[in-house]
Amino acid sequence: AEDTWNFMASGTPFSNSRNIGQPDAMLSFFGRANYTLLDRYSVGATLRADGSSRFGPGHRWGIFPSVAVSWDIANEPFMKNVGWIDQLKFRYSYGTAGNNNIPSGQIYALYSASTTAQLADLNSVWNPSSNMPNPALTWETAITQNVGLDFSFLGSRINGSIDYYDNRTKDLLIQFPIGGTGYKNQYQNRASIRNHGVEFTINLPIIHKKDFDLNLSGNIAYNINKVLDLGGLDEIQATTGWASSHISYDYKVTKGESLGSVYGYQVEGIWQVEDFDYIDGKWVVKQGLVSQSDVLGAKYFLPGSIKLKNQNDDLVINSDDMVKIGNTLPDFTGGFSINAYLYGFDLSANFNYMVGNDIYNANRLRFTNISGWSFINVSDEVSLDKRWTSIDWQTGNMFTDPVAYAEANKDATMWSPVMQKAIVTDYGIEDGSFLRLQSLTLGYSLPAKLINKLHLTKFRIYATGTNLFCLTKYSGYDPEVDCRRSALTPGCDFSAYPKAIGGVLGVNIGF
Repeated sequence: AEDTWNFMASGTPFSNSRNIGQPDAMLSFFGRANYTLLDRYSVGATLRADGSSRFGPGHRWGIFPSVAVSWDIANEPFMKNVGWIDQLKFRYSYGTAGNNNIPSGQIYALYSASTTAQLADLNSVWNPSSNMPNPALTWETAITQNVGLDFSFLGSRINGSIDYYDNRTKDLLIQFPIGGTGYKNQYQNRASIRNHGVEFTINLPIIHKKDFDLNLSGNIAYNINKVLDLGGLDEIQATTGWASSHISYDYKVTKGESLGSVYGYQVEGIWQVEDFDYIDGKWVVKQGLVSQSDVLGAKYFLPGSIKLKNQNDDLVINSDDMVKIGNTLPDFTGGFSINAYLYGFDLSANFNYMVGNDIYNANRLRFTNISGWSFINVSDEVSLDKRWTSIDWQTGNMFTDPVAYAEANKDATMWSPVMQKAIVTDYGIEDGSFLRLQSLTLGYSLPAKLINKLHLTKFRIYATGTNLFCLTKYSGYDPEVDCRRSALTPGCDFSAYPKAIGGVLGVNIGF
């Protein structure tokens, strides 16, 4: 693999999008042993060895052991006379697993071909990648511990499980910013995080008769996320990149806190005409009021501009006024299902939900801001009948009369979308809680007598729908979204394709 770059030794370079010279292979070995004693005690152990070409020599192999033990309490002699308990099992497990989910080739110096007219006798050159190579990359390791109790009572009328888990991930593979080196980023094994919480699952077979069956089941999980280490740093700034270079960072990962913290400006309202003086053809903010020229641009800081909160009372809005405006990790996640049968008709409905998470709606910010982009679409939130405008549409000229300016915008409820660049504000942070009907199936099976007459063993017609509805306050297409694909920037919605509503009509026939 180390010799795969020899193709560059001769010939004229040309642009090629294929990953030439970037090997991507994996080899794994797996072993398992189980032992059960007296139908009550059991232990199982596994050992996995994984090798990946995405890491350099000496770092390619990872060894990942796991062990699990259980105690079936219901089978103990002292439980013999406890008739209402069908199952009671205690479980404990400890395991490790590896992750190599980074682009291949990060241990090599990568180049791309481009044309230039600035060098004599050359029509193309090789440019180094913006990612600095790191031959010391190795496996990211997840260490999981779980303590659980499985139960079943009253002839399995109530059954389920309770689990406490503690998962820690170390040597996280992170695209780490390394400004000042000539490169933008480098993949490093840099950090460690912890997820721990409780999950409860229950199944209730409420009715079970020949012609009528009703079963309810569900689960709920509560998770706490915490960053344990950042490789000696107290915090890391990360960006989703939806606004290109306009935004230096919009997430911050802080040691001792959770992932998913979005940083930006808080919106206080709209700047009014009375906040400015019109002097020598320019709108100048009155003395003693906050200046936003650094963020909005001097020529765009006018009456009708978005009003940002000055956090440190220095009368200047800049990056020092960016604060935590939301967190995209949920408090609770889960789902539930309903299964029923009545005289040949069957129903199955599956729901999932999420509670307590924010969504970073970059679409909402992008389409209420025309900063530096020509001929872009905007949402109806900034339609002319709703937003401030600095243009007198009767004459086509900019307003210069404060009275006329104020009168023309007296009913405006939205700030002007004209700014120097894109900015992140809490206007783009929304409640992401939702309840979704993932799937619904309705079916009907012919009676056994009729099936026998037709010389069949089964005849069932059914209809299935997916994503039929979603109850949420989120204004975007889909609250269940995470499209910027980075562990440091979860919960961002930008140009994500919405879930489609689907339907299937089918027949099951058995001969």
